[in-house]
Amino acid sequence: MAVKGRLQDMALIDILQILHAERRTAGIHLGSERGYGEVYMKDGEIVHALYRDLVGGEALCYLLAWTEGDFDVEDDESPPGQSVAEDFDRLLGEGFKRLEEARARGLESRGYGEDRESVMLINKLLEMGILEKAGESR
Repeated sequence: MAVKGRLQDMALIDILQILHAERRTAGIHLGSERGYGEVYMKDGEIVHALYRDLVGGEALCYLLAWTEGDFDVEDDESPPGQSVAEDFDRLLGEGFKRLEEARARGLESRGYGEDRESVMLINKLLEMGILEKAGESR
């Protein structure tokens, strides 16, 4: 089942954390004025990322800084390869660093209204059975 949304409503880093917590295998397809990118997860770990001519962790860091665009999460989509070997937490740490750099340059503004929309999207994913609350099992 595919889930679609806007990065303005739910940041890529939030999507990755949810999929990691759920140990999901999925392909995340991103599109914006900046171009097109892909991130693949297997059993909750990031295994492949592409953006323009970049692959792996470097591509992921650029994609994590996006604040606008669309995303499409395809559940159980196998990665076309493996370009990421780093630990999930290490990758996100680098991603947070890039986000902070973007904020410092004034490239990102995220208000509380957008956080409310993220919560609404998460609730919809729970209702659809794509996500489940922590402590509940399938």
